[in-house]
Amino acid sequence: MKYRIEWDDQMREIDAYCDPLGREWKFRISDSEEIEARVETIEEGTVLRLITGGESRTITLLPGNQAGSPIRFLLDHTPLELDVLDPIDLITRDVGPGPGADDHHEVQSVMPGIVRKIVVAVGDEIEAEAPLLILEAMKMENEICAPVAGKIESIEVVEGEAVATGAVLVIIHLQN
Repeated sequence: MKYRIEWDDQMREIDAYCDPLGREWKFRISDSEEIEARVETIEEGTVLRLITGGESRTITLLPGNQAGSPIRFLLDHTPLELDVLDPIDLITRDVGPGPGADDHHEVQSVMPGIVRKIVVAVGDEIEAEAPLLILEAMKMENEICAPVAGKIESIEVVEGEAVATGAVLVIIHLQN
């Protein structure tokens, strides 16, 4: 997953990779070295423990956080607020058929998760940005949208299936 985080008027890009269970993470902030961390749930959906380099920090999500708004939380006991752009938005706004692409586009998962709902069917004509499916990752439902217009050629997953980052979800036949 790619994140862009604004913190104290500085913009940082973070690449984050995690195992399918969301416990073992690796982070790379801009051009710095890779950081490995373990995330443990203390209270489901609100309190996490972040363990890295032998240090343990507590992250407490504050009430009222909403998608698209800054994330408010306590790091240990210090209140912080981060503007995090949706990793799906960061990726899909730049996605299009690559050089040498033929007449179809593979929509891949940008994070590990569970397919909760498929909202298209094979043969459906769709516009760019049309919802394709709902992917649950880390207790959050993420709407995966089409980066291109076209016709649904195939659906490569089923509802309830766990997928890894990079898994092909849907194949779209491109409109000419």
